[in-house]
Amino acid sequence: MFKLVKSAFLTERLDIKNNHLKPAKFQLKPILRRSTGKINDSTFFTTLTLAIESTEANPFPIDLHVDFKGIFEFKDIENEGEITLYLQRKAVELMYPYLRSMVSSLTVTAMLPPIILPIINIVEVFKKANQETAYIN
Repeated sequence: MFKLVKSAFLTERLDIKNNHLKPAKFQLKPILRRSTGKINDSTFFTTLTLAIESTEANPFPIDLHVDFKGIFEFKDIENEGEITLYLQRKAVELMYPYLRSMVSSLTVTAMLPPIILPIINIVEVFKKANQETAYIN
């Protein structure tokens, strides 16, 4: 077992680029990446990176990138494997709603139609525990 002592969230990157495409039907294909790591013996992190990019195969009116980091401090750590599982699942479940809100707010603030990311089941999106990249449908 372990006890979560403190958590903090910070945005490391938040940018948007207008591709100035003519109005059309576009398909949203966001890519979500997660990474986890250890800062010191009691402090760990989870980073969520969201990318929406226009490509020739899938043009989209904007390119958007968000790097969002959660820092978690624990005590009474008996098994780091439990911490890793927490960072890969629970931390992502805690952080994803904030990421959704950031994306919607950023697009509205940029005077663009809002992008509203779907609600997701983390276990379904990241089917393998060590999976780092997922495509959100």
